Amino acid sequence: MPSNTSPRVVDQGLRDEVYISLVRSLYADARTLIVGSSGTVLAAILSALLTSHPAFYACAVILLCVALIRAADVAQFKSAGHWMRDRGDASRWERRYTVFASVYVFVLGIWCFLTFAIPASPPVQLLAFSMTLANLIGVAGRNYGSRILVATQLTCAGVPLLAGLMLAGNAHYAVVACVLGPFLLSFKSIADKLRATLTTAIVSAKRERLLAARLEAALDNMAHGLCMFERDGRLSLVNRRLPAIVGLPAGLAEPGRGIGRFLVRSQRSGLIGRAQLRSLVLAARLALRDHSEARLTTRLANGRVLDLTFRTSGVTGTVVVIEDVTEQRLQEDKIRQLAHYDPLTGLPNRSLLKTHLQTLMAEGDQSLAILFIDLDHFKKVNDTLGHPSGDALLIEVARRLSALLGAASLIARLGGDEFVVVIPDLVDRQALEQITTRVSASLTQPYEIDGNAVVSSASIGIAISPDDGRDADIVIRNADLALYAAKSSGRGCARFYDRSMIEAARTRRIVELDLREALASDQFEMFYQPIVAIGSGRITSCEALLRWRHPEKGMIAPGDFIGIAEEVGLITQIGRVVLGKACREAMLWPASVSVAVNISAIHFHGDVIVNDVAQALARSGLSASRLVIELTESALMHDDAQALSTLTRLRDLGVQIALDDFGTGYSSLSYLQSFPLQKIKIDRSFVSGGRETQKDQTLLVGIARLCKELGLTVVAEGVETSEQLDGLTRMGAIDEVQGYLLARPQATPLVRDLIRAFAANSLTQAVKRTPSRRIAP
Repeated sequence: MPSNTSPRVVDQGLRDEVYISLVRSLYADARTLIVGSSGTVLAAILSALLTSHPAFYACAVILLCVALIRAADVAQFKSAGHWMRDRGDASRWERRYTVFASVYVFVLGIWCFLTFAIPASPPVQLLAFSMTLANLIGVAGRNYGSRILVATQLTCAGVPLLAGLMLAGNAHYAVVACVLGPFLLSFKSIADKLRATLTTAIVSAKRERLLAARLEAALDNMAHGLCMFERDGRLSLVNRRLPAIVGLPAGLAEPGRGIGRFLVRSQRSGLIGRAQLRSLVLAARLALRDHSEARLTTRLANGRVLDLTFRTSGVTGTVVVIEDVTEQRLQEDKIRQLAHYDPLTGLPNRSLLKTHLQTLMAEGDQSLAILFIDLDHFKKVNDTLGHPSGDALLIEVARRLSALLGAASLIARLGGDEFVVVIPDLVDRQALEQITTRVSASLTQPYEIDGNAVVSSASIGIAISPDDGRDADIVIRNADLALYAAKSSGRGCARFYDRSMIEAARTRRIVELDLREALASDQFEMFYQPIVAIGSGRITSCEALLRWRHPEKGMIAPGDFIGIAEEVGLITQIGRVVLGKACREAMLWPASVSVAVNISAIHFHGDVIVNDVAQALARSGLSASRLVIELTESALMHDDAQALSTLTRLRDLGVQIALDDFGTGYSSLSYLQSFPLQKIKIDRSFVSGGRETQKDQTLLVGIARLCKELGLTVVAEGVETSEQLDGLTRMGAIDEVQGYLLARPQATPLVRDLIRAFAANSLTQAVKRTPSRRIAP
């Protein structure tokens, strides 16, 4: 007779039964409760005896009382015969147990809190800590049947415990508290898992149909295909996902079909090939025979890649899980491509280059050459045409190299505009020179990039193995050193590595280290060369000139270290030192005398030059109008927009801006109109460079008068003779002069005397009376 009970009533009854069983589990093991409580009470009594503190005696007494109450409650539950008529009875027993247990652990937590807060001795702290932690562990092991009880007990004991550790004033205890917090939270997870296990055990017998239905739904909705074969090899189950993944024809995956017949029909239908058929049959036979797991990857006729896992046992038969890994394999191939090849050009990258070199070198003493190629002035392409055009240029360079050198040579891109060519089985040096010449000629040919004609060249460094090294890293390094030499020789050329290059690199490294030490120990000194007004004969400004007083090598001129400082990125720090020293020295001069500081092109193009100037002025107290920033054309020619922005910000600070060595660059006249300049320093070659023709003199006069018409102060550099000074004076368009005739660079104490000497005499007299002792080297 069918039951008239609704599913909802059945579900409610099942939930009640589960709940009652969980509450009953709280009282299931009275022995562990009594033993644990006894140990805890004894520990509390011991801590009270050790500390003689009233609070600890109070905790021990309360713990004893609560332990006795809990024991009585358990005994009462036992005497009732574990009888619970309904959910209401179970709820009352749960509340009783929860109250007594929560009070117990709360007092326990307070006891532990007091040991750290008072504080007590380390043994007492350890005793309280260990007993509290042991009881909290027992919470998950004993009381998992009540979710509320677990949460309450963990809170009542855990919060005081963590608070005590944090308030102890000990960094180690604070670390323990940070680690212990997540650990305590894991107890709740453990209790939840135990409760779930018990719940599953209770309902498993009554939920077989429900579980079977859910299992079927899960199989049909899983991402992988699945089929099962009985121990005799006949198909017993196929989920819905399998036909979609594999593309099985209708009716092929019918239960009862043998695995051999299933695979043969799959092959006949064109689903798999003969090779795949043999490997699948072998994997299935091994799994059936050995009752073990077998894995196989196969490719279907339609190109899909499948991973098959065969799992066999003597009870359930064979389960085959089929996963479509086509996209995964494509991604893996892509990752491997990215790991070994440059994504822009498709050439091998540094990793594959090194592997290739190691393989070649391991084969014996065969000779091979490495060409380290760097495009000259590649940054200009990016700056003027944009990075997409720069990328297009790199792609075209890769194409030309590949077309020229063919498959016999490995061509790699290391990054940026750096390429490396590996030429194996090198015949002789002459053949290598011919190859290098062809490479250089090919890369020099104009490029058509986005409608723009781009002309470039390449610097090439060459190293030969085994002569220049038997290790991949060493050979690449030596080729890089040769490339550096090619760039230093004027670019657009090739250089072979020789041992002097490594010595030069070591020397540069030593200079770099010495420069860093010089910055740290303030070894830089300032000299000043006066700039004199022709009209008044007085010094209007002094150019700050840097000198490095090395503790062992003595005085070093800027030409011997500025280039290296620019290469290694120290020029900006040195520039800050010069600005600071120059501004502080100028504060000791008359207010009518300014100081001129040369700024490196690298420092100027950084983002910090304006802030560096502002800070130097602020720290020294120098008026901005008394600082002249001198720049060469090389500092302005790379990026007109950025240069204009930086110059405008400097002008807004109030400093003066001078263009140094004017007349030597191809675009000098455009700067007069484009940039906010106040002063022009005509290059010394116009004054003391042996220009004696009328044409040269006319050019000098024209430049000076043009600058005067534009409202610029004109300074003539390199005045070394009285005749040159007289000629500049008669010209009438020169405002100020500078040169050895007037004064050589002076150390800081001497330049002040020189300023006073020029202030007291006319220009001619001041020059004649300049004391020889003031002539600095």
